[in-house]
Amino acid sequence: MIEFWYVFPVAIVISTAASSVGLGGGILLMPFFLIVLKLSPEIAVVTSLFIQTAGMGSASFTCIKQQRVDFRLARLILFIAFPGIMAGAYLANFLESDKMELILGLLVMTTAFLFVSSEQKYNDLGCTKVDIKLAYRHAWITLPASIASGMLSVSLSEWLIPVMRSKLSLSMSSAIGTCLFLALCVSFVGAAIHLIMGGNPNYAIVAWAIPGVLIGGQIGPRITKKINERLLKEAFIFLLTLVGIHLVYNSF
Repeated sequence: MIEFWYVFPVAIVISTAASSVGLGGGILLMPFFLIVLKLSPEIAVVTSLFIQTAGMGSASFTCIKQQRVDFRLARLILFIAFPGIMAGAYLANFLESDKMELILGLLVMTTAFLFVSSEQKYNDLGCTKVDIKLAYRHAWITLPASIASGMLSVSLSEWLIPVMRSKLSLSMSSAIGTCLFLALCVSFVGAAIHLIMGGNPNYAIVAWAIPGVLIGGQIGPRITKKINERLLKEAFIFLLTLVGIHLVYNSF
């Protein structure tokens, strides 16, 4: 177990980076598990979901205290997401390692593109609660995003934050808070489904990573309020692009 000690500082960095922009840690944990730790796809997915449940729980607790979660919007999204998570978990059983790296790499680069192309305003202007009737028009994006979540352990946030900002006019802090709460629910349900289907996480990695993501989950939401948001997003887009290119290259 001691051999995975370095997972602890890595988990702090990943959780801080992800929670500061409202994303689930899976978008960075999965590349780390597949490329650096060389875990098999099925072990990487369920291990990532276990760790995200802890990290997103920590970040969500902070956001709930700050009243940054739109619970009505979250309920709508989760109602649509749960069937997709189950479908994704089932499909994950048929993915080989190189295919998973290719799909994940393309998804990571797509996430970076969504952040670039969504024309989000880098301020906190907007509403704190969404008109639920308006949300129904754009809720369809939840289904493909939830399938990817169940299959690759990435969160819904990568797809939903641009929609929440550009289509639903939700303030950035509320969008991030809502997505962190969604990431908690999705990772918990995804981990449970994978366990029921016979998944087996690497408990040594989980034991080292959970303290790290708990710490990072407290740091990230506070960074969002103190660091220039545009700079934060541009740095994250750059990181996602590099990771995505490396995953695609590594899959061949």
